[in-house]
Amino acid sequence: MIAKKRVKTQAPNNSARAPFWLRGGERPGAPVEEKAMMVFQPDILIGSQFQSTYQRRFHLDPEKVLMLAVLQDAVVCFQENVSANCKRKQVMHLDAEAWILNDDKSYLFSFENVCEALGYDAGYMRAGLLRWKRAALVNRTEKGTRHAMGRVGT
Repeated sequence: MIAKKRVKTQAPNNSARAPFWLRGGERPGAPVEEKAMMVFQPDILIGSQFQSTYQRRFHLDPEKVLMLAVLQDAVVCFQENVSANCKRKQVMHLDAEAWILNDDKSYLFSFENVCEALGYDAGYMRAGLLRWKRAALVNRTEKGTRHAMGRVGT
């Protein structure tokens, strides 16, 4: 038979051993239930603190919000449909690419004007998107080659 060890219990040290939710504002001698309920006390916030979580950090005019949405949609269409097989998705990619590559400033929502209004460098963004496309197509070609070589070997 295995003998059990006796463990000496020490008197609890409230400041060092108390859970984090009980440290600090507890009353000495308060019942444990009251101390545990302190976790569920409401936070006191002023209205501006509460509203700040639901507001944008930067303020844009409605026109600029629309321009940002147009730019975002074009980039998403450009990137998500770069290797699409569906004709409709290919057309979406080609339309987005044509809009991005067009350097015409004669209409308000051109790529150049949208980038300028939002404070982006259109040339830098255009070069980055084209660099991304080249890398995505190279990765697609490499995956296709590996996949085809796997079939040949079997």
